[in-house]
Amino acid sequence: MVTKKHRTAKTLISLLILATALAACSSGNKESNTSEGSTNAPQSTNKGTDAAEVKKPVTIKMFNRVNAEIVLKDNPVIAEVEKIANVKLEIEAPPINNYVDKLQVLMASGDLPDVIYNWGTAGNGADANMEKWAQNGLLEPLDDKIANYPNLMKNITPDMWNAVKSVNDGKTYIIPRTNAVNHWGYMINQQWLDKVSLQAPTTLDELTNVCEAFTEQDPDGNGQKDTYCLSFSGPDLGRNTIWNASNFLTAAFGLPVVDGVKDADGTYKIREKMSGYIPYLTYLKKLNDEKLIDPEFLINKIYVDQEKLNQNRVGIIYAHQSTVLGNISKDPESDKKYTYHGVLKDANGVAADWVTPAMWGGWMIPKDSKNVDDVLAFLDWGNTAEANALFQLGVKGVTFDSYDPATKAISRTDEQTTKLSTLTSSYMTPANAINGEGASIVNATTTERIELYKSQLDAALGQMTIVNVPAVRAPKIASLNSTIPDLMKKKDDNEIKFITGTITEQQFKAFLEKEWYPGTADAEAEYVTFMNSLGN
Repeated sequence: MVTKKHRTAKTLISLLILATALAACSSGNKESNTSEGSTNAPQSTNKGTDAAEVKKPVTIKMFNRVNAEIVLKDNPVIAEVEKIANVKLEIEAPPINNYVDKLQVLMASGDLPDVIYNWGTAGNGADANMEKWAQNGLLEPLDDKIANYPNLMKNITPDMWNAVKSVNDGKTYIIPRTNAVNHWGYMINQQWLDKVSLQAPTTLDELTNVCEAFTEQDPDGNGQKDTYCLSFSGPDLGRNTIWNASNFLTAAFGLPVVDGVKDADGTYKIREKMSGYIPYLTYLKKLNDEKLIDPEFLINKIYVDQEKLNQNRVGIIYAHQSTVLGNISKDPESDKKYTYHGVLKDANGVAADWVTPAMWGGWMIPKDSKNVDDVLAFLDWGNTAEANALFQLGVKGVTFDSYDPATKAISRTDEQTTKLSTLTSSYMTPANAINGEGASIVNATTTERIELYKSQLDAALGQMTIVNVPAVRAPKIASLNSTIPDLMKKKDDNEIKFITGTITEQQFKAFLEKEWYPGTADAEAEYVTFMNSLGN
């Protein structure tokens, strides 16, 4: 039974698959290239399975981060997934805004499902929480099993596998959820820009001018001084919002929001020692002092900044190339109101696009699950083009009429578009990209939208310099939240105090010198040694 609290869906659909039907329907390949909601039953990826054996569908209990619009009960997309993959899915999906909190409660409960999604502050799911749960014996090590699943091995690159190995024991406790490469930049209210007769900013000075105009010139035309330039939001309370995908602004200071990038002097160091760290915080202080930034930018939960953008309260938020069209689900006029742009240029005129291995969290299997191999088989199928298309596009005749995989053009009626938003989304996908690409461009249902997406992405890429960032496998730097939690919190709090003017720059620097640098010296040394060992 589905409750409002847990939104648990228990869809019980079983299908007997005859060997003759398999022979007639299957392409004979491990990975299907079907791009529409196929009814072909996939071949089992388990070794030694007799093709003539009729296998009863296995029940898989899943804990996943799914957007609130999705209705899991009596969902035809899930029903099709169950039919093709020969499973029964019981999905518990807490709201995105407090998913991390609910996940912590779940992991402490001792009553775990068969597969659990972990987003993770590292972006790949292999964060300090995963490390803690692995050390506590809650997670199944998967190294001896994953080689048996060809689609996992094909779609997940060696760099991705290396990126998620435990920094403590080198084992694999999470299956990466592949994603398209996101080029983070920003999304801006183009109508506001036109109103104040400015262009999308490419430098810090240009951004400052836009911020002043968006705040002072009544860009929404309501006669009130109630708009702000930009805002941020954070996925959880474990780190400050100013480090969550804020690349578009930190790039102006040559300050990466991820580890694994050299400072301006060509050396590796912790972020708090990098040359752009204090200037970035100082700029945020300026925006806050002059009331140019959303006054709640330090406490917004995830996606609250997007809500404020759609409410005409702020004009800029961080975004990647799919955000403008993705936002159509929340604002039908999004593609007409907003535009996507790349990161700002630094003082040397370089707009650094820091690109990490393309993952969007990952899937953990609890150690006490009795269905480890069945879950891996399901995720193996989930890493095929067939599964990706089904989860992203839905079911033909229900959520779309036609689809061209070559151009990604898709035809939908308004009714089908509405249905799609309640039946599936990218949050539902076991893998969000196959060979680096998704089956579709979200909400690109017209030629005009496809061209808009491509033109804005091409313009952004033309401005930016891509910097490929390796996975950082330095246990101490990755575990600061658990090894020095009090000092971490004090550092985060002091960042906020400095930005809001509660402490001076001198006081903040004194804290860094006397407490933060000594407290992280061993972690920094290990990190620098590791990065230098890569020879980059």
